[in-house]
Amino acid sequence: MKVVIPENRLEQMIFKYLDTKLKDVEQLEGQYFDVLFRIPGHEFGIMGYNPSNNVLNIHHTFIDNIFSFIPIEKKKIMELIYNYVENKYDVNFTGVKSPLLKSALWR
Repeated sequence: MKVVIPENRLEQMIFKYLDTKLKDVEQLEGQYFDVLFRIPGHEFGIMGYNPSNNVLNIHHTFIDNIFSFIPIEKKKIMELIYNYVENKYDVNFTGVKSPLLKSALWR
């Protein structure tokens, strides 16, 4: 059975998930990124960026976690995470990518 979810409802669902998932996220300086977002208790960060290029890098497992309960295009998931992080942390990115998925979006 196919279910049609309106675009704004889809965004609300994913933003609510991100609110819950990123509630206690730590912003740290990482080995590869100047700003690293890590969930407490996890060894690796889920996202990171360097202000010099302002590209948000999202770990593929974070995208896969969302995809597991909302099976939409992974590029769309990346775009929604990108919009969420820009709004929540008041940052302006020039693009978003997930190197292992070999996906990128640019503004």
